[in-house]
Amino acid sequence: MKNAKLIKTKGVATRLFLLYRIEVRAINPRNLLIKLAHCKGAAKRRIVQLFEQEGMYEEALHLTPQTLATRLFIPPKNYSTFIEDYQSISTESLLNYYKNRNIHLITIIDSHYPTYLKHIFDPPPVLFCQGDISLLKNIRNLSVVGTRHASKYGCDLVQYFVTHLAKQKFTIISGLALGIDAKAHWTAIEENSKTIAVIAGGFDHIYPKENMELAKIIQKEHLLLSEHPPYKRPEKWMFPMRNRIISGLSLGTFVAQASKRSGSLITAQHALEQGRIVFSPPVPLFDPLFQGNIQLLKEGAALALSPDEIIEELKPMYEEK
Repeated sequence: MKNAKLIKTKGVATRLFLLYRIEVRAINPRNLLIKLAHCKGAAKRRIVQLFEQEGMYEEALHLTPQTLATRLFIPPKNYSTFIEDYQSISTESLLNYYKNRNIHLITIIDSHYPTYLKHIFDPPPVLFCQGDISLLKNIRNLSVVGTRHASKYGCDLVQYFVTHLAKQKFTIISGLALGIDAKAHWTAIEENSKTIAVIAGGFDHIYPKENMELAKIIQKEHLLLSEHPPYKRPEKWMFPMRNRIISGLSLGTFVAQASKRSGSLITAQHALEQGRIVFSPPVPLFDPLFQGNIQLLKEGAALALSPDEIIEELKPMYEEK
């Protein structure tokens, strides 16, 4: 009762302090990760680095918000916002909110965080998931990406490759964009395979709107995934960052159709940096819609004349697991 009276009689600062004290008593490393992922100004890479330090799992629980801000290299312009968020956010309330919305939070210290993704240069500290989270355990994953302005030949390539890969129980991962991405998701669904869609913003702001129906099917029967809380609107910088997750979840990346400036080339670059295999189909030599594929092949991408060639290349990786 004393606490209740105190909250009523003191100002905002006192309420925040009491919430913070209550939260500290209940917090654990996983909850701390979730809390930090919702604090403005905290860079995801810095959060992961904090937890990678030996012994920081337990030590971080006892740091003041001010010390945490220092350890996370919060810039001066974001300092006060970070402190206020950290003291006011209730992890228990967050978890109840997500539970009521059937949104699963997978942190980088959870055992079911995807192994391949965990070992990329900058893995997300928290994954927000809607749908079948058991798909995160799958190893036989292939990213299928390409231009938003897909030609008939590009779509035919996706249909041919994904249909055969689906029969071999590959999970198809893409970015829910128009064109090649959407074709890859739809083909996997039609072939009774599984698909994961990685989006740039949060679940409350599906982009593009034209793929809303597709997103709803994936939410119910497959897996929709983001590194951002649901309320985050997609911003331009989020799309190339999203691409590192697409490639990071996969053994390899199949670039079905890419022009010189296609965003799918960013996914291919991430895949190469992550030590994954990039595949390209045979493409028309002078078609501008495939010049990105020509460039990839010149730079060492594997030429895939058929789905079997992708399977043979990747089989040693998933059979040894």
